[in-house]
Amino acid sequence: MNEKPIEIPLRKRPNYAHGMVLGVEDFQQEFSYFMDRLRFHNRELHGYGTVSGLEVSMPQEETESITLNAGVGIDRLGNEIFLPAAVRCPFPDKGDIVYLVLSWAERDTDFVPVKGSETEGDQMVPSRVEEYAVLNYDLEQDNPNSSGVVLAHLKKVRGQWKIDKKFPVRRASS
Repeated sequence: MNEKPIEIPLRKRPNYAHGMVLGVEDFQQEFSYFMDRLRFHNRELHGYGTVSGLEVSMPQEETESITLNAGVGIDRLGNEIFLPAAVRCPFPDKGDIVYLVLSWAERDTDFVPVKGSETEGDQMVPSRVEEYAVLNYDLEQDNPNSSGVVLAHLKKVRGQWKIDKKFPVRRASS
C-alpha cells in the first residue's frame, strides 16, 4: 500500500491578501477560473441543448421567415446562451435541407486609450467583452466545427420551406 497520497493539481485561482499588488493577469485568472467552473458545471451536470423556450414556429401566412422565441440554451462547450426576445429568421437562399443553429459568441468592445511606453504613445484596448447569440443555418446536424445548439430541421417541399415537426430538439437536463 502506498503511504503517501497522490496529489493531482487541477487549477489555480488567485488568493488575495491585504497589501497585495494586483495586475491584469490576476483578474483575468480569477475570471477564467469561475467561467471554466461554470462551463464545466453546465456540461457535466446539464449537458447541452435547450433549457427553456427557443421554440421555432412558422405562422401559416408567413413564407419568408420563421420565428425563434425567447429562451435559454447551453452549447456543447457549456456556454449559456440567452435569447431575450423573439427573432425572425429569413429562410436560407440555398439548399433543400438545413438545420437552424443557435451559437454563443463574444467580441471585444468599448475601446479606450491606455498609456503605452513613452515611444509607443497611447494604445486603444477593449474595456468590455460583449457576449451575443448567433443564428445560422447549417447543412449538417452534428457539424464537428460547431458548438451550437440545433433548434430545428427545415426541409424544402415543393419550393416551400417547412419545419420538420418530428425532429427531436435536444434538451439540457434540469
